[in-house]
Amino acid sequence: MRNDEKITILLVEDDAGDQKLITRALNAHERQYEIKCAGDGESALEYLRNSGINQSQYPRPNLILLDLNMPRMDGRQFLRQIKADDDLRSIPVVIVTISDAYEDINKSYGLHAAGYIQKSASPTQFNELIEKLAKYWFSTSKLVKIG
Repeated sequence: MRNDEKITILLVEDDAGDQKLITRALNAHERQYEIKCAGDGESALEYLRNSGINQSQYPRPNLILLDLNMPRMDGRQFLRQIKADDDLRSIPVVIVTISDAYEDINKSYGLHAAGYIQKSASPTQFNELIEKLAKYWFSTSKLVKIG
């Protein structure tokens, strides 16, 4: 993507501290991102449905960063639903979670996650992971054009 293209990231994360940490890490780079947050899968689905109706208020995300363990609708349920939806399945979803359980990793990829990142206890290491993620998705990888 060109540096002047607007990039929207939907961050689906129930922990306010992790939302701040991820947002701060993304905004520490030369490129500015529009980061929209949802505290659970149900709120994220509502956001995505609204993006089909009101693109100016709810821009369709170029990437979804998804935690697995959340209230109401967890990340696995959310991932299953959007990958079954013809209008949403092309949005890449990267899991960003504390779990390193083989079952979670395997199931996430089985549900068509585009990547899986384990949250680091070290803020410095976590920032480096987020920097690599952003560089890959928005400098190296080609994404589906929106609109």
